[in-house]
Amino acid sequence: MTATAGRPGGRAVWLLALKVLFSVALLAFLFSRIPLASLAGVLRQASVPMLAAAFGLLVASNILGAWQWDQLLEAVGIRIPFWKVCAYYHVGLFFNNFLPANIGGDIARIADAARHDTTTATAFSTVLMDRLVGTVALAGLAVVTTLPAIHHFHLGLAYAALVAFFLFSVAVIWAVFHPRLLPALERLLARIGLASFKPHLDDLAARLADFRDQRGLIVRLISLAAFVQVARIGVHMLVARALGLSIPAAYFFLFVPLLAVIVSLPISLNGIGVREGAGVVLFGLVGVGRAQAFALQFTTYLVAVAVSLLGGLVFLVRIPRRRAGSNPKRRRT
Repeated sequence: MTATAGRPGGRAVWLLALKVLFSVALLAFLFSRIPLASLAGVLRQASVPMLAAAFGLLVASNILGAWQWDQLLEAVGIRIPFWKVCAYYHVGLFFNNFLPANIGGDIARIADAARHDTTTATAFSTVLMDRLVGTVALAGLAVVTTLPAIHHFHLGLAYAALVAFFLFSVAVIWAVFHPRLLPALERLLARIGLASFKPHLDDLAARLADFRDQRGLIVRLISLAAFVQVARIGVHMLVARALGLSIPAAYFFLFVPLLAVIVSLPISLNGIGVREGAGVVLFGLVGVGRAQAFALQFTTYLVAVAVSLLGGLVFLVRIPRRRAGSNPKRRRT
């Protein structure tokens, strides 16, 4: 029993180590190709007001993202004041940026939502659906905006992978509304030694059933999620202006959604290295220098980290209150 239980943890450690090595190797390769003096020069000229505008736009897009999750919470009967949903959402962003796996923030959101007189499975269903809606919107936007770049920039293979990713994400959403696929998934898990997940899948399927009669809501939220992604393209544009880069707006719509899809792949440590490397390649196609493209992606990432620190502040502020609430002596008084 102990050995079996220890294997997933061991695999997780090895996977994390490989992601770290991949990120470090990518960064080392990029720094070997980019003159550090040029990179420092680009970063030194950053306009603080324009970076503040990028910060504000990203906060606004996150509030819309929180509202998207709020609608899913209400759909399954979880009533939480919107200001708390925003707080939980930003705490999730904080953990996504500061834990070595992108699911850390999702776990935090599930735990926070589950405190409001609901089951963990119900809270998990809302976060899962939120992720699925966001993935479909991102992939769909990338399929549309990247289409004009296929032949001009010879991105045929990348575009084929992008279309496959979009179709897969749509298929997963479709599966939520077709429970007949559940037995097939359970058989697949049994074949790879994960049959113990069957009870959890059955429970999750029961919770996801709450969304099956609300397809209109899901379609509206996918549209909202696409708008959120457009706002995040705007963040990239503002960061470019802050760095003094004159890149036509059309190129951001061509490349940023594709970049977001690439970064979402679980092949590196929170996208570090992949984000910058892909940015250098894609923006290099339109004549942007390596130092400038690297600075653009790295600075945009720093803006996202700065915004997520709001969630870290919320997390720190509420620690004393939660400790007091969990102390039985204090509760009796």
